[in-house]
Amino acid sequence: MQQIKPSPLKLIRRIIQTAAFFLFPGLFITMFSAIKTLYMAIIDGTFHITAQANELILVLSMLLITALMGRFFCGFLCSFGTMGDFFWVVGKRLKLRRRNLSRRMDQALKSLKYILLIGIVLIGWTLGVSLLSGTANPWTIFGMLTSVAGWPNLTAWVSVGALLLILIMAGSLYIERFFCRYLCPLGAVFAVASKVRLFKIRKPAQHCGNCQACTKQCSMGIPLYGMNVISDGECIDCMNCVDVCPRGNVKANPKPALAAVVAVAAMSGAYFAGTIASSAAAEQTTVIETASRTTSVTAGQYIDGIYTGSASGFRGTTKTQVTVSGGFITDISVLSTDDDASFFNRAERSVTAQILSTQSLSVDTVSGATFSSYAIMDAVTDALKSALVNAGTAEGSAAQVGVNSAETASSIQTEQGLIALEDGTYTGSGSGYRGETSVSVTVENGCITSVKVTNTSDDERFFSRAETTIINEIISGQTPDVDAVSGATCSSNGIMEAVANALGIEFTAAAPAESRHGGHGRR
Repeated sequence: MQQIKPSPLKLIRRIIQTAAFFLFPGLFITMFSAIKTLYMAIIDGTFHITAQANELILVLSMLLITALMGRFFCGFLCSFGTMGDFFWVVGKRLKLRRRNLSRRMDQALKSLKYILLIGIVLIGWTLGVSLLSGTANPWTIFGMLTSVAGWPNLTAWVSVGALLLILIMAGSLYIERFFCRYLCPLGAVFAVASKVRLFKIRKPAQHCGNCQACTKQCSMGIPLYGMNVISDGECIDCMNCVDVCPRGNVKANPKPALAAVVAVAAMSGAYFAGTIASSAAAEQTTVIETASRTTSVTAGQYIDGIYTGSASGFRGTTKTQVTVSGGFITDISVLSTDDDASFFNRAERSVTAQILSTQSLSVDTVSGATFSSYAIMDAVTDALKSALVNAGTAEGSAAQVGVNSAETASSIQTEQGLIALEDGTYTGSGSGYRGETSVSVTVENGCITSVKVTNTSDDERFFSRAETTIINEIISGQTPDVDAVSGATCSSNGIMEAVANALGIEFTAAAPAESRHGGHGRR
């Protein structure tokens, strides 16, 4: 049997889809995260054109292009959609029995993505309730596995997100563009924006036959046979209807191939323009925040020098170099990273600027780049473990922080301190993320002078982030009731509860509020 060659239009689409998959496989995540960032900034009252330049350019440009040209983003640039196309073809090759859904059922299921979008905005973004965060999100798992570097981390497959991703892949074997049709919240945004599009596919009814080939080949299951003009918001501009029409009756102006290239080029340009604008804004912000650092921090806690550290990111290891001068963190340079540049660059600019400004190792993560954000914080923390004052005489990184903080705390406390206990070492335990955390607390002259973790069941990556900061703040404030570390609330609570238990102080753990800044791992 002679194999039919793909048409030039279909070939152009495949080339663009393949290029987009390798050049920016997570563009759909970036786009949705940008919408979230703008929404959160507006409702929090922190919106600033300079600070949100990247997101503003990306979102406005993509929506404007979609309003003019339609959903070319979904049909040509979205890698998650490309994955769906791949599994649909696999299902064809396997000759699976596919049952067509009724028109009514298909329409009802298509409304799910709008309900999901509203739920995410109202419950997840507005109320701050964590919804499919971290590795519970199939988009995150897909992003981890779209390069060879992501495959060695097989633990990603043991997650809720991986299970959902597998179910989406399975659904794509039987229903073309399964996720895009019924579940994609970003698709819901584009569907609304594209309802007023100027670029329309036309098929004059008087020239149509009874074949309904256009409807049968529509990726989104739109009943095209009854339309003179195809302007449905569900249309993703895949151009299958143009390609399959035996009479050449389905046309568009400008020609579909030209329209696709123009729309894709414009969207790609908007993405890179936003990145450039964000870089310029971040450099300006860094200069301003670094200049104001000395007025917001009264005492440095590190030994001058240059230190290096590493931590695990989205795809692999991130290494940083940290410069300390006058006891302050004065410069942070990323030596190497295995993460995607598009995500990592956004995280790097924001996270390093915040660390320099606040002199804190626990700062807000960047929406859409949480793993990369944590990798930078963890790598800086790792670098500074050997830079803490009196590090040579302390036991472990937590104790090293304790010695320096105790000196600062004792200088502002009364001679007897605030702790009504005799000098000595006390032990206690608290509930962490996965189990019990045990500590030993040293009291001298009524002051907490050292806190040492003797045992924990929590994940090392998250616990180590909480350990250094929480112990530092407990000793500095002379109380176990301090702010939890964003992204490691349960581990933070475990340490605070254990210290309170050791000192005989009542303590009520705060409920995890990870959704605003990222939970135990969220991209």
